Amino acid sequence: MTTFISHRVNTLTELEATPTEYGVEIDLRDHGDRIILSHDPYCGGEDFEDYLAHYKHGPMILNVKSERIEHRILDMVRAHGIEDFFFLDSTFPMIIQLSGLGEHRLAVRYSEFEGLDTILAVKDRVEWVWVDCFSRFPLTRETYDTLKECDLKLCLVSPELQGRPEDILGYKDKLQANAMVFDAICTKLHNIPLWRSSPS
Repeated sequence: MTTFISHRVNTLTELEATPTEYGVEIDLRDHGDRIILSHDPYCGGEDFEDYLAHYKHGPMILNVKSERIEHRILDMVRAHGIEDFFFLDSTFPMIIQLSGLGEHRLAVRYSEFEGLDTILAVKDRVEWVWVDCFSRFPLTRETYDTLKECDLKLCLVSPELQGRPEDILGYKDKLQANAMVFDAICTKLHNIPLWRSSPS
């Protein structure tokens, strides 16, 4: 069964507008002694601690925008009893460090520009693959099978996040035709009904 993740839910107002059955993708960076939610630097953002106090949703994708803040984030999510999450865009030194400490809720990227060799090199250190689609759907059935045989979970980036909303239905058809089931799909909240709709 595919879980849907609402993309860039960086405010409490946006969180409250998101049904609790869905997960969220958020952007985290440090701001002095605080962790804030902000995609862009130097813009300020809401306090992550306050956000966690209101969190009742599905999986959380923790998109790291500042280096070496993962340990602080881990302490915060654990303090709030949140276990269903993974880190996105951690550096490879941090992936090695965290996995060495037993934390495997980490993702590495796959796309038309980011290949399979890197994923296979760290497959025992991470749980997730973030399948991005800068210009096209990058997976073949063979690559999909290889990743699933490694017991990796797959999260698909919906094409509207790369500026191509018109490709969503084509992606749905491709997944169905190739019997590819993703563990999660990250998309804008308003596009989740389109992804969930039955084939015409």
